[in-house]
Amino acid sequence: MAQIAVIGLSSFGYYLAKRLSELGSEVVAIDTNKERIEHIKNFVAKAVSADATDRRVLERLELEEMDIVVISLGDKLESSILTAFYLKQIGVKKIVAKALSEDHARILELVGVDQVVFPERDSGYNLALTLHRPEIIEHIPLGENLSLLEISPFKEMIGKSLKELDFRSRYKCQIVAVRPDKESKELILPEPNLVISANNILIVMGKDKELEDLQRKKR
Repeated sequence: MAQIAVIGLSSFGYYLAKRLSELGSEVVAIDTNKERIEHIKNFVAKAVSADATDRRVLERLELEEMDIVVISLGDKLESSILTAFYLKQIGVKKIVAKALSEDHARILELVGVDQVVFPERDSGYNLALTLHRPEIIEHIPLGENLSLLEISPFKEMIGKSLKELDFRSRYKCQIVAVRPDKESKELILPEPNLVISANNILIVMGKDKELEDLQRKKR
């Protein structure tokens, strides 16, 4: 079971802490706002009203024992940077922080943050992509120039087996799993004899350029 602390319980931090708990992580939620602590306390292992910009507070909470600490301090740039700096000093294993701008992200990286996230930017990007291209169900960046894409099958794919499609050679991407339909959570391994139906959702991994080429071919 992962032990994760979430500092800052605005919308992003609140839903992150709640979902992590639902997934089985042991979550410590931290915020200076006592009302937010009241809202989250029944969903997490521990909820603490504390000022994370005070190094002594971080040491008392023993956050260096956590597997991951997430900083989600809304628009408080100075507070998020100071908190990240102190977390690094006390020896936290992995620090993830929400950034509001590229400059903010660069500073967070300079003080030692391991992973910087842009929730608003990423959700806006994904929504734009799915609105512009309805066949795209979801786009998940995996790292530099590599992503997962959930798409509905092209017309020419329907009724053919994966072996017949020769997907990797034709599209330079790899089908890593198939969902029976849009509502299903079940994942089917992409066996060569699997026949694609119109309701299937293909989970495709590839370089961003190849995925863009794949999307253009469906137009």
